[in-house]
Amino acid sequence: MFNKTNSSAQTQPNEQSKKPSAPRNSATSSVPSILGKDLAITGDIKTDGDVQIDGQLDGNIIANHVMIGEQGAINGKLSAAKVTIRGKVTGKIDAASVELAETANVQADIIQDHLVIANGAFFDGKCSRKSGGNITKPKL
Repeated sequence: MFNKTNSSAQTQPNEQSKKPSAPRNSATSSVPSILGKDLAITGDIKTDGDVQIDGQLDGNIIANHVMIGEQGAINGKLSAAKVTIRGKVTGKIDAASVELAETANVQADIIQDHLVIANGAFFDGKCSRKSGGNITKPKL
């Protein structure tokens, strides 16, 4: 009574099953962990991924890419492959690439291979170049 007589619909595989799923690479497609502007944390952060700080952190960060927003403030040591600062950092920065945006307020010593300081950024500290010039990800 409810049988379908068209046999071609039964033999054709589903179109979605034909398409191979794209492999997920967590390093390239990851969403950063975000510390919101209404959050203040005391402690250390360690991750293989990216971190965006819009709140306040009293502690150290080890990550792949650390981004500090305009309202973000860190008092501690940053270790990363890349650091982008739009807010305030007090402490020490150890990264392959460091970028200080025009709204940055940095009172820290910087050890880096590549440094960009935008016009208007505040920087008070010592900067030195890493030896060798190889850009590598920090070890956890």
